[in-house]
Amino acid sequence: MEEWYTLVRNMKDQSTNGYRLEEFVKRVFHDLSRKKIKEKVKFRERMGPEFTAWSAGLEEEFAKPMVLEILNDDSFWVLTLKLAGGI
Repeated sequence: MEEWYTLVRNMKDQSTNGYRLEEFVKRVFHDLSRKKIKEKVKFRERMGPEFTAWSAGLEEEFAKPMVLEILNDDSFWVLTLKLAGGI
């Protein structure tokens, strides 16, 4: 988990709005740790209707450019999935 916090800290340092970024990444972690996913392989690959619906919901609450940038960050995505339950 320390590796994840370090990654998030580095992302916050590079961001213009670190507070909002931290809210977003915590939301992603929380969602992924509680979400029941039917098509895990597609979701892990950031594809399929489950991923699309989930990311669209995030874009309603958070800035779309930030959502796209962070969800497409491979190191963040892989580590978060691993820690959130191994989706």
